[in-house]
Amino acid sequence: MAASQPVPSLKLARRWIADATDELRDQRLAPLADQSRAIWAGLRQESNVSLGAFRLCGTNTTRRLDLDVSIDGEPGAALGTMSQGEINALALSVFIPRATMKESPFNFLVIDDPVQAMDPAKVDGLAKVLAKVAASRQVIVFTHDNRLTAAIKDLSLPATILEVTRQPRSDVTVRKCLDASKQALDDAGAVNADQKVPEAVAARVIPTLCRTAVESAFAQAYWRQQLRAGRTRTEIEDSLAGKNLRLARIGALALLGDANEGHRVIDEIGRRWGRHFGDTMRILNQGSHQGYQGNLDFLISDGRKLVAEIEARLK
Repeated sequence: MAASQPVPSLKLARRWIADATDELRDQRLAPLADQSRAIWAGLRQESNVSLGAFRLCGTNTTRRLDLDVSIDGEPGAALGTMSQGEINALALSVFIPRATMKESPFNFLVIDDPVQAMDPAKVDGLAKVLAKVAASRQVIVFTHDNRLTAAIKDLSLPATILEVTRQPRSDVTVRKCLDASKQALDDAGAVNADQKVPEAVAARVIPTLCRTAVESAFAQAYWRQQLRAGRTRTEIEDSLAGKNLRLARIGALALLGDANEGHRVIDEIGRRWGRHFGDTMRILNQGSHQGYQGNLDFLISDGRKLVAEIEARLK
C-alpha cells in the first residue's frame, strides 16, 4: 500500500512534463510557422487558401505536422481542397524556414523542380521568394520548366542561369543560358561566319535574326514594365492576344504604351536615343523583307548596340 501512494503524483508529474514539452515545442515552432505563412503569402498569389496555426502532433515515429487552413475565410482541410500546384507551394513554405534556421550547418539550399503544376502567378511568387532567400543563402534550383527562368528575367532578379545538357555516353556540358535576344544575335554571328552560307541567304537571314533579337528585347522590356506595375501574367497575355506584335508595334508598346503608335517608333527612338539607333531600326524593318546589301558585320554590331540600349533604357 505504501508503495502505491506515490503513483498518482508520478502520473501527474508525467502529464505535466508531457504538456510542458508540447508547449515548448509549439513555442519553438511558432517562429517557423510565422515564416511559413509569410512565404505562403508570397507564393499563394491568386489562391484563396490561407494558412492558420501549425501544430506538431503524435509521438516518437508517429509525429506529424497538422496545419489549419481556411478557404475564403471558412475552415477546411489542406490536402483535400488544394491543387497540386498549391500543395507544392505549401511544401516549399514549410521547408524553407526549417532549412534556413540559424542552427542549420548548411548555407545553401538545393531544390529540385519546384514549379511543377504551378500556375504562372505562383511561379512569379516563387522567383521572388527564392531571391529573398538567396540574399543570405546560396540557392540551387534544378528545373526542366523554363517558366522560372522567364520569371527571373522578367522581374530582373539576380541569378546565374546555366543550361546542363547530357550528350551521348553521359558527356555533360554546362553553359550559360542566353536570353532570346542574345541567342538570336549569336546565331546571326554564326551564320555570318559560315563561309558555306550563300551571300544572298545571309543577306536575308541575318537581318531577320537581328530583328528577332530587337523584338525580343522590346517584348521583355514590356513584360518587365507590366509585372512591376502589378499586373498578372494572365492579364498581360490577354492584353497582347491578337495584336500581331511585330517590330514596330512591340516597340511602340514598350516605348509609348500603345501598339497602334508603331508608325512613330523609329522617329521617337532617333529623337530620344540618337539618330544611329533610329537608322538601325529602319534597316532591320526593311532588311528582313528585302535583304540587306550593306556590311553584315556592322549590322550585327548595330543590332547588339540597339538591344543593349533597349535593356538599359527600358528597365
